[in-house]
Amino acid sequence: MLRTLTKNVASVTMQANARRTFMTSALMQDRPRSSQIGADRGSGASKDGLDISNLEDFKFDDSAAPGYDNLEAIREVRKYLRLIKYELPKLKAYSKPFQPPTKSQILNFRTMTYIGEANHPAAAKVVMTVKAGDLPLTDPELHKFLLLAGPRYNPHTKEIKMSCEKFQERSQNFKWLSDTLDKLVDEAKKNPEQMADLPLDLRHAEKSFKPRVKFPKEWRRPVKADTAAAVESA
Repeated sequence: MLRTLTKNVASVTMQANARRTFMTSALMQDRPRSSQIGADRGSGASKDGLDISNLEDFKFDDSAAPGYDNLEAIREVRKYLRLIKYELPKLKAYSKPFQPPTKSQILNFRTMTYIGEANHPAAAKVVMTVKAGDLPLTDPELHKFLLLAGPRYNPHTKEIKMSCEKFQERSQNFKWLSDTLDKLVDEAKKNPEQMADLPLDLRHAEKSFKPRVKFPKEWRRPVKADTAAAVESA
């Protein structure tokens, strides 16, 4: 029992000495460094890179941050000027003469590209327009087609307008519009006589239509005789 108690006391004493040695050694190692830094700061001879007293005075021998930004902008402009001078002429080998669309190419597609924004959410949108008279349909079939198109038909321009932005890629939106138009044409050719007596609902066109009102001649301001003669002679 006495031997066990002696061992426990000895182990506790060793742990206390080790803890005291560790704490004392850390303080003893840090004390000269702290005193040396304080002395260096007091004398102005500190070697610490983060010490503000070590910063040299600006001698106006270098450009400031706005100057470097200006140089970067100049480099970018020169880069594109070099591309215009040396790279754009190479594209002439790939040029093709313009060929107007044939009678079978009746679809018009419109897209929007946002410069500087490659991933713009509206960049994938595709708008398709087609003249109603260019569709390969008879009068009864065209009437049924316009009934199916609904508000997408504009009676003032005689065009059907459809848009799609369901997919992330333009090619997918192109394909969806083309397939949808084919389905409408196929459906319009199925028993068109059954819908021949249904009138077209064109109320949607009345809201967008803006009639051109001519200014009445009797409301015009009267002009002098010499001015009227000069206008007529001109």
